[in-house]
Amino acid sequence: MVIAPGQGRTVVQAVSPEARQEGIQPGMVVARARRRCRRLTILPSDLLFYRQAQEKIVTALGRFSPLVEPAHWGHFFIDATGTRRLWGALMDSADRMRRLVVQHFQLDAAVGMASNKLVSRVASRVVKVRELCDVFPGVEASFLAPLAVDVLPGVGEVTTTRLLAELNLCTVGELAAVPPLLLGEIFGAAGQRLHRMALGEDSSPVVTPKAEPTLQEEIQLPEDNNRHRLLGCLYGLVEALGRRLRFQNRCPGELTFTAIYADGAQAKARERITTVGCEFHLDSVLYRAALRLFDRAVQRRLRIRRLALSAAYLQPPIGQLALFPWDDSHGGKETKLLRAMDHIRDRYGNGALYYGRIAQSAFRNETSETGGRARRKQNLSSVSYVSHKFGTLNLRF
Repeated sequence: MVIAPGQGRTVVQAVSPEARQEGIQPGMVVARARRRCRRLTILPSDLLFYRQAQEKIVTALGRFSPLVEPAHWGHFFIDATGTRRLWGALMDSADRMRRLVVQHFQLDAAVGMASNKLVSRVASRVVKVRELCDVFPGVEASFLAPLAVDVLPGVGEVTTTRLLAELNLCTVGELAAVPPLLLGEIFGAAGQRLHRMALGEDSSPVVTPKAEPTLQEEIQLPEDNNRHRLLGCLYGLVEALGRRLRFQNRCPGELTFTAIYADGAQAKARERITTVGCEFHLDSVLYRAALRLFDRAVQRRLRIRRLALSAAYLQPPIGQLALFPWDDSHGGKETKLLRAMDHIRDRYGNGALYYGRIAQSAFRNETSETGGRARRKQNLSSVSYVSHKFGTLNLRF
């Protein structure tokens, strides 16, 4: 069993132990995974459920340290510096975190401890679930030396193939012995980063996520989509986002458009709105801004699997009222029309009224709100990392 957003050239997000024994790895194309295992069962992802579980785990781990950084789904870095007096030794506090997650979320955790985020991430991968791995400060390079090069973050199948084919490097220790200039000639700017990771060096701090309020709408696209269908879905996203903005009496200070291709690659475009006025809650104004972002982001001739549109830096609308009743320069007629449409949808449902350009786009307004509620009992397989300046904990669920 694997979790993937669709069929074809979509990318596998998570695999079961049985699928891993068949040679299937996260990041592999679904079509290739199915060729390796004909009995493969593909389950769709439930991003809303994952996001809610992620937030609950962050809140629970926040009891042990105010610095909690969620890196990926189920991946957490925690800076536990200065918590020894409150929670005791690092090993004891790490075990308390693991037992807390198991008790409250029914997720088995593997814990890795090291002096930085990089080594803690690797430490959680080399141990089994329900185990702890403590890497003492100063022995990071010797700990990584016997491991395979693909345990380093960002070293995927392509990089591993180049290392094995051109340099015949199989372990992290062999990679650390290569001069950085040689790695730079082969991998460019990434060569210096590979050399530092092989030595276990990582100075990145634990950064907590910003608590900026955002609104987001997203849609999972069907197998076949063209520009006409994509623009219809885009207008559906704008319509749903504009309705939520009008309900909260807010205008966006920044719009972000995200397109996820069938091969898992993401394309993003962002635009800051410097002059926020009352007209930015109108669907037509939002659509013009979203269309500009769409043209900037969508450049590849490849099938798109998901579209998302989010609004950030929300603030109350500021605008000038019309002086004369016949003056519609501020969108007074469209505001009344949208207010009437919102009232009809509130009474009869989202599908009671929609624009003609959305009719053939297969857009569903409830995708970001109720999508996947029937699948919320699905298990969440994840890895969690906890880091601090003296030692880093890595929890794997």
